[in-house]
Amino acid sequence: MKILHLDSSPFTDGSVTRELSAMIVAELCSRNPGAQVTYRDLGVTPPPHLSAAAMSLLHNAQDEVITPQLQAELDGIYQSIEELTACDVLVIGAPMYNHSIPSNLKAWLDQVCQKGLTFRYTPQGVIGLIPGKTAFIASSRGGIYSTPETLPHDFQEPYLASILDLMGVADCHIIRAEGVNRKTIGREKALAEGRDTLLQCLSH
Repeated sequence: MKILHLDSSPFTDGSVTRELSAMIVAELCSRNPGAQVTYRDLGVTPPPHLSAAAMSLLHNAQDEVITPQLQAELDGIYQSIEELTACDVLVIGAPMYNHSIPSNLKAWLDQVCQKGLTFRYTPQGVIGLIPGKTAFIASSRGGIYSTPETLPHDFQEPYLASILDLMGVADCHIIRAEGVNRKTIGREKALAEGRDTLLQCLSH
């Protein structure tokens, strides 16, 4: 088993998603001896936002001058796509920021979600080109966003599930630590609930 482990929180200490994603990877490795883990810290080393020149070249433009800076950006994009394509399991640490995801995680998704490389359009609709993978989203929220009243404000988990499905990763599990900043729940209870959800997913 090849695991691609991504963290996106800029906090290196005290991050709930870092702890939760590490928990997921540890549990997967304990159940799959010999698993290989590729780790990317998007929070500490964020990928560059996709430039117009890189996007044009990825869409087969012929008139772009490839500068050293552009070549470095393209090399990083192709490396990220290669890592995603090669993995069997994708683990993403994704905190909710302002009802959505951190911009560094969005930058990575913009890099790897490329027409002709990870998905393609057909007369029958979009087809994902990297199927057969399992994804685990280590999601954290300071508040509660899973109730009927608050769900319309959640652009974090639905977006991640949708964009992964676009690329063919339909087997997506949300491992959630919610209400981290609530006195009635808090960090430890939220993480415990996340672990319970993980064990239930892996027992099926």
